[in-house]
Order: sequence, then structure tokens, then C-alpha cells
Amino acid sequence: MLVIAWSNQFSVGVQEIDKQHQVLVELLQGLSIAFNAQDHGFDSRKVLNDLVQYASYHFATEERLMREINFAGMDSHVREHQDFVTKVLQLVAQVDQGQTPSLEELLVFLRDWLVLHILHSDRDLGDALNLAEIR
Repeated sequence: MLVIAWSNQFSVGVQEIDKQHQVLVELLQGLSIAFNAQDHGFDSRKVLNDLVQYASYHFATEERLMREINFAGMDSHVREHQDFVTKVLQLVAQVDQGQTPSLEELLVFLRDWLVLHILHSDRDLGDALNLAEIR
């Protein structure tokens, strides 16, 4: 199951953000490939931790840019970031407790969240950054 492939429809018009989104898409693709191959040596906790670390780095980038332009939607956008990290950390805790969530369930959550977030919240941010001539 291919989770998501990068497409120009995901571009928000800000090079730094678009590059980071591409990395997030690649992380999801790697996760999908490992699941499809039924890699029994697959360390889901490590992949989830890597995802949280990179997502946190990416979110910090977006939040820095929001502050630079005094983005009106910053509070709700940051809450979305926090909710995502909280959900993924809950999944990591489940893995730690031996309650591994369904891989398919995890992939669907990650894919859906990323696509919706990019196409809505990040697109709005991209439009505001482009108006501020940040590309």
C-alpha cells in the first residue's frame, strides 16, 4: 500500500516548507514499504520516534515563519501541530507497552493528517508567506 507520493499539488510555494514536506512524505513511504514487505525486523518505535523528531523540526520551521509575519492563524495551526505530536507519542507509548497499533491504521492516520494539514492549514500559511514575499 503506497501511502502517499509527492505531487506539486502539495506545494505551498515556500521552498523550505515544501522540501520538508517532501521528507515527511519520504518517511511515510519508507514506513509503507517496510509494512508491505512484512519486515519482521522492522522497529516501529524507532520509525515513530524519527517521525516525531522530524515533524517537530518541521513544525518549528513553520512556527518561526509564522512569527516572522505575525500570522493570524498561528494559534490554531500550532494546536494542530501539538495534537499531531501528542497522537504519535501516544502510539509510541502503545508500542512501548506491547500494544502495537495496526500498521495500516497508523499509516492511514499519518497519511490523512499530513494530506489534510498540507492542503488546508499549510496552504493558508503558504499564501500568507507568499504575500509577505517569503518563498
